[in-house]
Amino acid sequence: MDLGALARLIAIDFAVVCVTAIVIGGSAPRWPDRWLQRDVGPLTLTRLDTVERYRRIGIGWWTRVLPEGGSWLGGESKSRLPGRDVDSLRRYLVEVRRGEWVHWLMMFAWVPLVFFNPWWLTLLFAVMIIALNTLFLLVLRYNQVRLTALLERMQG
Repeated sequence: MDLGALARLIAIDFAVVCVTAIVIGGSAPRWPDRWLQRDVGPLTLTRLDTVERYRRIGIGWWTRVLPEGGSWLGGESKSRLPGRDVDSLRRYLVEVRRGEWVHWLMMFAWVPLVFFNPWWLTLLFAVMIIALNTLFLLVLRYNQVRLTALLERMQG
């Protein structure tokens, strides 16, 4: 494969991943809130999910560096608490869960590339997509741990 063909293929791959992100991210604000009332599947917290563990891996730096795109396609930003009362925090937790599901689904944005890419280029895109979404998931997970603890304290 010559350099021009490779460049075109990478451009197509990038377009496929962007379209996938737009479809997933654009649909997320329209998901019913009732779908996001509980932590299910990969959102379920474990004993390893502690504020200290996330701080130990430097999550504070990532929260400052990574862009917050929750509002880009009609959703809500997760960069600030919308309020400090229980109802506001519950709504915010729903948005954090929404963001987590978006990034879990985006982990599979490389799958369509299997149908027209050489294996090594698919693998490269898979690694990049999974790594990038993992960073966002860690930030969202950290927020979920903090919010859950705060809500538990407020509700007694």
